[in-house]
Amino acid sequence: MKKGLLVATGLLAVVLLGNIAMADKGEDSKFSTEEIMKKGFKGGLIAKVAKGEADDEEKKLAMEMLESLAKNPPHKGSEESWKEKTTALIDAAKATIDGKEGAGDKLKKAANCKACHDVHK
Repeated sequence: MKKGLLVATGLLAVVLLGNIAMADKGEDSKFSTEEIMKKGFKGGLIAKVAKGEADDEEKKLAMEMLESLAKNPPHKGSEESWKEKTTALIDAAKATIDGKEGAGDKLKKAANCKACHDVHK
């Protein structure tokens, strides 16, 4: 009896955790917000793009991540604010990748963790 209860509890935990992870990812999104934060921001990919040190593959991945972020729902806060912040990130990243003057600094500013986390985390 105890073994069956443990198995059932384990399965329930897997289902619940899977649903939490799915809630972090928009319907048409390639990456969850958690993946983007780990690889793109904490992992330094966005900073590398902002500094002009990323290769073409890294630039492509960064854009895919930022576009996915815009498709993901915010953990909290308004959709309007989320759209504004993610659009600023995407626009600054595109300009940086295109080599526009001062775009790297705009990307660094748009990628300010605290500004977004205060409202959406």
